Amino acid sequence: MASTVPKTRSKPAARRQAGTRPRVSRRRASTDTGRERSPDAPGIMVSLNAEHRHIATLLDALSRQSDSLLPGRTPDLVMVRDIVRYLNDFPDQYHHPREDLLFELLGQRDPASRDAIARLEEGHREIYRRSRELLDLLGSDEAPPGEEARRHLKYLCDRYVGFYRDHINLEEGVVFPCATRKLRRSDWASVNDRSRQVDDPLFGARVRKEYRRLSRYLATRVERIGEEIAIAEVFGLEALVEGVVAGLSAVAEIRGIASKRARAVVGDCKEAVGQSVPMVQLPFVLAGSLRGHADDGVREVSEVLVRARGEFGEAVSVRLRHLRRLMA
Repeated sequence: MASTVPKTRSKPAARRQAGTRPRVSRRRASTDTGRERSPDAPGIMVSLNAEHRHIATLLDALSRQSDSLLPGRTPDLVMVRDIVRYLNDFPDQYHHPREDLLFELLGQRDPASRDAIARLEEGHREIYRRSRELLDLLGSDEAPPGEEARRHLKYLCDRYVGFYRDHINLEEGVVFPCATRKLRRSDWASVNDRSRQVDDPLFGARVRKEYRRLSRYLATRVERIGEEIAIAEVFGLEALVEGVVAGLSAVAEIRGIASKRARAVVGDCKEAVGQSVPMVQLPFVLAGSLRGHADDGVREVSEVLVRARGEFGEAVSVRLRHLRRLMA
């Protein structure tokens, strides 16, 4: 996916996102009388939020690798380094500077937003420092010696993920909606004029050589969703995931929904068996449980897809209609 970035380099930064990403309103807010309203604003917001979903996918992957630093597990430190290197190279150098342009203009239009903007600008600098700290620690392909070093690395990874997620929450929950309301046509034109097109080296049209292993890892995680969730076919997720793979977006949310519903169905099965439900009635009990959780799962997945429809496009819409037919 191509992203626009400032022609003059802005200060490096780093990003953060919370476990549940807040929804960012895509509707156009009404404007004051005589104020120009930019038709380009929603497109810019969609682009920034799509990049946030990509970052979220990597933060989830980094969190999994951090868990592998626990005693008795084997982390992939090369993978950890690849993830942090991408987050340092692309968002810090291209995504965040574009946000800084928005923040600069928003601070002029809306003085009340300056405190939040100052926190975000400092957040960009702080996450850059934490990115470099992790990269320096991961400079060698060999695992850090001893349990103490592993615990320290896990602490730094967890702190990094948490700070990045909180940072993104503040942007999407507070500052982005404010920018959509306050910035004018001339402001958006200024951002576009001071930006250039840069293809995302991992999620863009062509994956760079240094990120091919990471790209294969992310694709493999998507493909394993069906293997990890025993009743994924009930929700039509295997077909749905085919549409998700292209953008590698919203995967974590959909996987979490299906996993939660699958566990609930399994729990109902165990409860029915434990209560010695007659064999004649057991299929009807299980069918009712399956149908109820399937309906809930479809509704929750649909909500995720509504937020991501601009990225998924018609391919996912077709698969969603197929999913609904399965649940009919």
